Formats: sequence, C-alpha cells, structure tokens
Amino acid sequence: MSIGTLARAVLGQKWFPLFGGWYRAVFVDLKKVVDCLPPLPAGSHVLDVGGGDGEMINMILPRYPGVEITMLDLSPRLGSLLSPESRKRVRLLASTSLRDYAQTEHRFPDLVLVSDVIHHVPVEDRCAFLSDLRLVLGGHATTLVVKDLEPGHFRSILSLLADRYISGDRKVSLVSRDSVTALVKATFPSAEVRSTKLFDIDRPNYALVFTIDGLNCR
Repeated sequence: MSIGTLARAVLGQKWFPLFGGWYRAVFVDLKKVVDCLPPLPAGSHVLDVGGGDGEMINMILPRYPGVEITMLDLSPRLGSLLSPESRKRVRLLASTSLRDYAQTEHRFPDLVLVSDVIHHVPVEDRCAFLSDLRLVLGGHATTLVVKDLEPGHFRSILSLLADRYISGDRKVSLVSRDSVTALVKATFPSAEVRSTKLFDIDRPNYALVFTIDGLNCR
C-alpha cells in the first residue's frame, strides 16, 4: 500500500479532498492550467485521458456550460472529487485504456486532454500510447493538449519523489517539452504545436497545444 492510499484510507472522504488540494498546490496551480486551455465552443466533446480525481474538470465545466467530457483512466478509481454538478456532465470510464476506448466508442473528441499522464507511462511504452490515441481519432482532426513538468527544476524533483514514494509509481520518469513534441510528431508528423504561457506563470509546469488534422490519423 502506498503512502497516498494509506492517507486516503485514514483521512476518509471528508478530509482527504482538503489534504489533496493542499498537496496538489505544492506542484501545480490548476486554475493556471485551465486558463491556458484553448477555448471550447458549445457542443464540444473533451476526452480527458488519465483523468484521475477530476478536480481540473470541476474548474473547466463552469466556464464552458455547453461542453461534455468523457474521462477515462486505467485506474478503477476515477472522478472521486467531481462535484455533483460536474458529475451530471461527465461520463466516467474507469479501468479503460485508449485502446479499449478506440475499440468500443464511436464519438470522436474535439479536444484531447493529457494532463500529467505521459511521465507515468514507461518510456518504452510512450510511442504505443500515442499510437493508441491515433486509433481513437480514427482519421478525425482534433486538438491535443499535453500538460506535464519540465525536468531539471526543484518542483520537478519534488514531484518525481512524491510520485515514487507517496503515490507509489516507481517507474515514473519526467518528460521535457522537446521530448513530448518529438513523440507527438513521430505519430502525427504534420501536427502543428504551440506552447502556452503556463511555463512562464507556473514553472516547471508546461502545456503544449497540438493541432492534429485528419490526415495524421489514418
């Protein structure tokens, strides 16, 4: 049992969200992350890959009342911090991989959000992860947002240690902006990329926005 799992069990549903909010704030300001997301038109479908507890979704949905979100995660625990209002507009797919989603779903996302996920994917599996995303897109254009942490900073090191010894993920490995760009370009060669202001306002957190046209996904 990891320290994080033990803390959840000891603190319970009442106190763990408060503790989790303090803990998360050490590493990232979620409001600043949401501020850096591309505008979401009404009717948009967002696919949140590795959605975790859903705290970011609680901040996205009030800003975009016409948006629907699907969260998927390999973990059976998903969306535990979603507010009752958010929960009505979110579809939860726990214990579900991108490949599972590609094989069973036929609704294509207008935006794919991959937040603090890639550094948890083993290095040798990252190309396969993006290949599975290509299957999900099925030839449709989308916007891909990758949020992660740039290595080489104090908060990056602190986050790495927390993932390994509190969350219990011993295979975690941080990934730079250049590495993420290279990974995405290897799968979607003509994807256009732009950096957001996140790195400047909440270093070492960064968010890259990739515009992927349909030809990339075939």
